[in-house]
Amino acid sequence: MRAIVVLVEPEYEENIGLIARVIKNFGFSDLWLVKPKADFRSERAISRAMHARDLLESAKLFSSLENALANVDFSAATTAIASKDKKIIRNAITPKQLAENFKGTKAKLGIVFGRESSGLTNKEAELCDFIVNIPSSRNYRTLNVSHAVAIILYELFVCTQRSRLIVADSNTKHIMIKLFAELANKLTVIRNKRATIASFRHLVSRAPVTKREANAIIAVLSELSKRLK
Repeated sequence: MRAIVVLVEPEYEENIGLIARVIKNFGFSDLWLVKPKADFRSERAISRAMHARDLLESAKLFSSLENALANVDFSAATTAIASKDKKIIRNAITPKQLAENFKGTKAKLGIVFGRESSGLTNKEAELCDFIVNIPSSRNYRTLNVSHAVAIILYELFVCTQRSRLIVADSNTKHIMIKLFAELANKLTVIRNKRATIASFRHLVSRAPVTKREANAIIAVLSELSKRLK
């Protein structure tokens, strides 16, 4: 997945700089600006961007949101408050759900953020395929745009990293549980062996055990079982 941050008419130089930094923090590299009102290459923006100055220098400019979205495969509009439009409410998803939808894909995903003062218009939101809402306190729902970018990119980053792990298959987990059961049955100090084995089985079922981790556990259990013989 290629995540592209699209800022619509950003108003503050500092926010643009902070967003560039966040983009780089989570391993992404695309910053697109639609009619920016602030100077995104000013000293203020650069000072906030820190080591992500190159993202400011390579940022793409667009005259309209329509033009920007014509260059992506899918788009997601962000909003602090769900619209009264029932269609938008039905399609609102969390950042985590967005990440799950696109993990493992090669899609170009444009994530659209609105103006600091007023967000996106309903018309702009309707141009997008998804509506993303970040759950927050009812007392103050609106996040700073740089914080919103950080939350969404974090979820995309974590999901991408998780998808790279080679998870142990059912057969490998079965071998691990079988060895543990054999070992538990040989140990006289364990009173409730059935419950102990069941607890281990539930633990393995719940945890996303990688193949490497499973093989390491199997090696230890197998060696212990041999020595007890």
